[in-house]
Amino acid sequence: MALIGDIRKRSGLLTIIIGVALALFVLGDFFSNSSGPGSSRGNNIIAEINGEKILATDFNQRVEDNMEAQKLNTGKENLTADEQFQIRQQTWDQVVNETLLMEEVSKLGISVTTEELDDQIRGKNPHSYIVQSFRDPKTGQFDPASVVNFLQNLDKVDPQMKQRYLMIEKAIKEDRLNTKYRNLIGKAFYVPKAFAKRDYEARNTRMNVRYYGASYTNIADSLVKVTDADFEKFYNENKHKYQQEASRDIEYVTFDVLPSADDRDKINREVQGLYTEFTAADNMIAFVNSTSDERYDSAWKKKGSLPYQIDSLMFNSSIGTAFGPYIENNTFQMARLVDVQTRPDSLKASHILISYNGTNVNPDTKLTKEQAKAKADSVYKLVKTNGAKFDELAGTINDDQTASKSKGDLKWFADGSMVPAFNSAVLNGKIGDVTLVETQFGFHIIKITGKTAPIKKVRVAMVKRLIEPSSKTMQDVYTQASQFASEAKNMEGFTKLIEQKKLTKRLAERIGVDQNSLPGLPQARQIVIWSFNKDTEKGSISPVFDLEGRYMIAVLKDIREKGTPTLEQLKEYIEPMVKREKKAETLIASINKTIKSMADLEKGYALLGMKADTNEVTFASSNLPGYGKEDDVIGIMFTLKQGQMSKPVKGNQAVFIIVADQITPAPPKDDLTPEKRMLINAFATRAQREPAEALKRKAEIEDNRLLFY
Repeated sequence: MALIGDIRKRSGLLTIIIGVALALFVLGDFFSNSSGPGSSRGNNIIAEINGEKILATDFNQRVEDNMEAQKLNTGKENLTADEQFQIRQQTWDQVVNETLLMEEVSKLGISVTTEELDDQIRGKNPHSYIVQSFRDPKTGQFDPASVVNFLQNLDKVDPQMKQRYLMIEKAIKEDRLNTKYRNLIGKAFYVPKAFAKRDYEARNTRMNVRYYGASYTNIADSLVKVTDADFEKFYNENKHKYQQEASRDIEYVTFDVLPSADDRDKINREVQGLYTEFTAADNMIAFVNSTSDERYDSAWKKKGSLPYQIDSLMFNSSIGTAFGPYIENNTFQMARLVDVQTRPDSLKASHILISYNGTNVNPDTKLTKEQAKAKADSVYKLVKTNGAKFDELAGTINDDQTASKSKGDLKWFADGSMVPAFNSAVLNGKIGDVTLVETQFGFHIIKITGKTAPIKKVRVAMVKRLIEPSSKTMQDVYTQASQFASEAKNMEGFTKLIEQKKLTKRLAERIGVDQNSLPGLPQARQIVIWSFNKDTEKGSISPVFDLEGRYMIAVLKDIREKGTPTLEQLKEYIEPMVKREKKAETLIASINKTIKSMADLEKGYALLGMKADTNEVTFASSNLPGYGKEDDVIGIMFTLKQGQMSKPVKGNQAVFIIVADQITPAPPKDDLTPEKRMLINAFATRAQREPAEALKRKAEIEDNRLLFY
């Protein structure tokens, strides 16, 4: 993250030295303490992939490494719960892919030699991970000398940095193995001339065709009666098309934990008493920090930037004026005018930053704080006497790598957006002044280059108290939820109880084992784990789940295991297709009865309400103009001879009668090189993206992650 961006956010600076390469390890926190749900079972096997056991402790270390890399890449100090969960999933995908890849390349004898790896790191054309990680901070260009210097001193560098480099080296090796494996598959594809000729003819043989469609919509669904035998027949013929991953359906009810009338009355009395103290407090910062839900904000506010309830009052009152309490966003708020000043709204400056070891600005610096101070003093004196030197030094010795690219220029920034010492120096100085200040980032030699015209600003102290439920209210709601769970007993009782208590029943369908949230419930992993527990049966009532502000009880409505779904699970979904089959039978019978030959066609299609179309079609086409995807219909078209009429053909959208009016063969062609190349390139593209998924489908994976998170 650029230094100036961090100064503006007034937070610590993390400089990414090995940023882009570590993006391969974009991942997060997991197993950070050993007392997770998996350890309680005394089981350290998180997975078994084709017989290879994956230890939870190894997975733990992998995720911890990835989490640190993610923090470096994003500049974040902490990751949200959703980010952490997503990172766990990405880590899992990495482990599975790498395990399967290593197994395959081992069988095939594919390897990366030491010399080859060294060439990827220090050769004439180094790997992109190296190029991205070793750039000159001033020019942004790859610096081969820095790679050599780094490797020569590898045993002397910070252990954490050494570990990051070894992660890059490992990633390069794995990338090379993966590239070789994919290339082996891609290059193994051969296109015989007969295949190329067939593809050429499929794309270039053309048929002028008439087709007459009897749409399934001509028969209302309500008129179609289907039997269990019809469902059974369709299911048995098509169940291979509906393979599924394991999933669960649940119904659930929530009990929101909201402040009671007593809670609101109690908070109101407390806030009224607090307001009296607020108006008389001498140390406003200490008072706000000890009584408010939010810490004291010292920012200067311009007109229009305060809440509408207090904006006009604060800009037209004397210091000490207070207002409140009032309620906004379910929060009691009170305000007091602390100070009024006329200040610029925006400032402009350039700077030269001299950091030291421990500031985390420039990991390469070896300067102590005292040495950095001495260097900053020297630079300050030089630019004070020779102003022309400022731009030169700001671009060459500046530890703020972003600012160094613009000769130290920070552009315009809002008053108050920099760290306090920096902001005050620019605010209190004159345009053209050069000054020296210290911040947590090091020592800044600052040249003030601009200020906007001063405007009236105010500093306002705010005390905020959230109106939240008391412990008693939370316990009362939990008791209600617990009573509901104990009385429900089963699915029928669950539904009946909801009706009696006039609660709202919600449904979550096809919950996947990897989900972390449900509709309206952002942190619902514990519910997913419960629903997939081997002891949770269909119709089971869950315990009470605490979901931060609400309690939830669920009933397991359906269980879908991986593989072929049951007819009952598919019945509602396939009903339109089953009815379509019955419609097709009816339409085919009508067409056969009415159109027996070409002579019956013109009169017959009109009598049956069929739609007539004429188009030119190739065998390689997937879409039939006017109807969409109709592969089977187009395939049957090209079995006809010129002038021949088909029997009724069942399609996706209609039943068709087809007449092949004219067939134009593909022009003769001897050189089929372009066709071969096109087929080879298409396969090569698939070879780049599909092997990993193919290996997963073939693999035997025992996934025990639900025991751990």
